[in-house]
Amino acid sequence: MKIFGNKKTESKTSDNKTEELLSFPSIVERPRICCIDIAKDAISALKRSGANVYEGTLGSKIKVPNTRTRENHLLLLNFDFPQNLHEYDIILIDLNNYETIDYKQEDHVKSDISGKQSYRLLSSYPQTLFDPRPFASSLLKSEIDKITNRQFLVLVFASKTYDIEYEPVVIMEGHSERKQIQKVNLFSFWDFIPTSGVQYGKEISVGKMRDDLAGLLKKYADETVYHQTFHHPTEWNNGKHELIEKYFPLMTNINGDIVSYIEMNTEQNLMILPNIKDTSGFLLDFLSKIAPSIYPDLFPYSTMFSWKADKEYWLPNHSLLVKEKIKLQEEYEEIISECETRIKENSVKFSYLHDILSQTGDKLVNSLIIFLKWLEFDAVINYDDVDSDSKLLEEDIQVDIPEGLLIIECKGIGGTSTDSDCSQISKIKHRRCKERNSFDVYALYIVNHQRYLPPLLRQNPPFTDNQIEDAKIDERGLLSTWQLFNLYNDIEDGIITKNEARSSILNFGLVEFKPSNLKHVFAPTEFFQGRTVCIVVLSGIDLKIGDSLFVEQDKRFKKAQIIDLQVDGVSTSSASEGEVGVKFDSKISKKATLWKKEN
Repeated sequence: MKIFGNKKTESKTSDNKTEELLSFPSIVERPRICCIDIAKDAISALKRSGANVYEGTLGSKIKVPNTRTRENHLLLLNFDFPQNLHEYDIILIDLNNYETIDYKQEDHVKSDISGKQSYRLLSSYPQTLFDPRPFASSLLKSEIDKITNRQFLVLVFASKTYDIEYEPVVIMEGHSERKQIQKVNLFSFWDFIPTSGVQYGKEISVGKMRDDLAGLLKKYADETVYHQTFHHPTEWNNGKHELIEKYFPLMTNINGDIVSYIEMNTEQNLMILPNIKDTSGFLLDFLSKIAPSIYPDLFPYSTMFSWKADKEYWLPNHSLLVKEKIKLQEEYEEIISECETRIKENSVKFSYLHDILSQTGDKLVNSLIIFLKWLEFDAVINYDDVDSDSKLLEEDIQVDIPEGLLIIECKGIGGTSTDSDCSQISKIKHRRCKERNSFDVYALYIVNHQRYLPPLLRQNPPFTDNQIEDAKIDERGLLSTWQLFNLYNDIEDGIITKNEARSSILNFGLVEFKPSNLKHVFAPTEFFQGRTVCIVVLSGIDLKIGDSLFVEQDKRFKKAQIIDLQVDGVSTSSASEGEVGVKFDSKISKKATLWKKEN
């Protein structure tokens, strides 16, 4: 541990030792646990549980002041391992340590040198951030290799893999000598880690394994991210590659890539995990509930009374309760399966609502036709099916309406519409009017714009002021599929009727869907009780408990029901004049405008 060793630190004072003894319970001697860069709260939790813990580190990154050409500094590593690491049973390593410290010259001077040579690592311009962890990881391996003839476990919270090049320098009397550059990997603490691609993600699935371990991994999976993927190693056997059985995948990402696995050997055991947010809770659960049954030799005190769980020693009623649990689990799984089937069927049934936000071409046309039929337009046709051989530019959809004929041009595009995109439908409208010898033709342009972006991140509305004004002059409509998607929910929520929506579609300029026959009530000024109560001044507007008002914000509407009215702090069933306190069944935005529907 002395080669490239860190500077000797002062030992703890006797007062600190006394305080530590008072803070934690009696220590259980085995297993001995060496924590490498494990979070402070997790180490404290382990100590409170009575675990025999050593707090170590691979070291922190060092900000080196190599500011000019040819400037360099000789550095010592700042790792910390126990001198008797070979006596430890479990080594916990968190590779997600991003601590950075400033360079201090006194930290890189050895006070006691017994031989005639001393070693340093050279950091030269332009390097300004020195990462000691991969080199320390290789030194950790040399200590782990000293654990022989007994079982041990190395548990690692993985980060992404990377290599660092180091240049050792030997300092001797009168001169120094630079040695060959060494490339070292962060995962070099183990003989072989089957790393694949560096990837980041948080959608993780737990594989098939023993129920207690699977349950533990599922418990923490929601707040877990991965930075590295792995592969299942193979070996050549009987003329073909076969998976090596000592490797067991634990967790995979959405693509099926391994993000967590166990390597199980007679003595050397490795568990690779992704970055679990609640390290403290996971380690306490794993070391107290799971690890003792997987690695009983490492927990001589925890397994002393494990025979109690054997079937031969079950307590009265235990068998009946286990059967009841199994039955409930089976019923639960059946219910979940039925629910998942209904979810899939529902997704298929309403897939057209996602298609209008993602598709282009025929798929967009067909999904819009389904939507228009849901709006109860009686005669909706795909005009390409009617006149597919025409060389003229034709509309995509025709709708026979009581007012005449509605023609629709629709596009799915990666950006927003050009002026010619918006106005193209006008030429077709004029041709249809001439054919019908009537001006009863309504023209509408529908666009699924910026379709590679989530709709909430798109430009809404996707038309310029000039495009909207031109549409009004040409007497044609502009509409986005995102508006139609929201229209579906507004109709289902009773904000607007299908009849009102069909009428709005015939409007010129930017088509907007909003309830008809609305009378402005007020814009709230003061709010209380989490914005469910607001103060308003009424003038000739009749409000009563049970009324539903329309709340408008950013041209979207929702309903809010009045559940109480107060005048001068006294509840009343109705009010129409003066200052009134109104309590709703939901929050009201500070920038909202409220409307009442007139009969």
